[in-house]
Amino acid sequence: MTPTMTKLLRSAALLTGLAMLPGCPLVDVEADVPEVCLSYPNLQVQTPAQSSASESFVFDDLSAVHDVIKEDASLQFVRAEIRVVGGLEDLSFVDSVNVVVSSNDPGTTLPKLTMYQCDGDCAEGKTIKLTAGDGKNAIEYLKANSLKIDLDFKGEIPAASWTMDIDVCLKGSASHSVGF
Repeated sequence: MTPTMTKLLRSAALLTGLAMLPGCPLVDVEADVPEVCLSYPNLQVQTPAQSSASESFVFDDLSAVHDVIKEDASLQFVRAEIRVVGGLEDLSFVDSVNVVVSSNDPGTTLPKLTMYQCDGDCAEGKTIKLTAGDGKNAIEYLKANSLKIDLDFKGEIPAASWTMDIDVCLKGSASHSVGF
């Protein structure tokens, strides 16, 4: 038998042996999930002059993350961006803002998470950019197929009717194993 045939037979025997082992992964792949943002455009806000305002909305279309949550994945909220798109010159009146994320499933036991907050110097013109404070895994919230966002603003809120766009962004990693 030639050395090449011997190597080929050893490789075949090794692959056959691996295939016989139950639960033995043949390939285990882990990859970074690039940032994906859930966007809620044109949220209408109408407020009287006051010192605080709250708005809530629901992401019912989580198709941007459905493929990731089917895998063994970890996704964290990483940033949020709030942009005024009409009705106001800027967001300089905002002294603080909290963004609370929760499942919109009425039967959930998942707690509400204050994922983004700013206290002082929150706005840059028409935009508020927030970085997530807690790296909790968001997968269980996303599996509920509906994500509720509560926005709480404090400051000298003007009497106005205005429109804003909101992005809530996540990133993380996913792994997938293929075995026999």
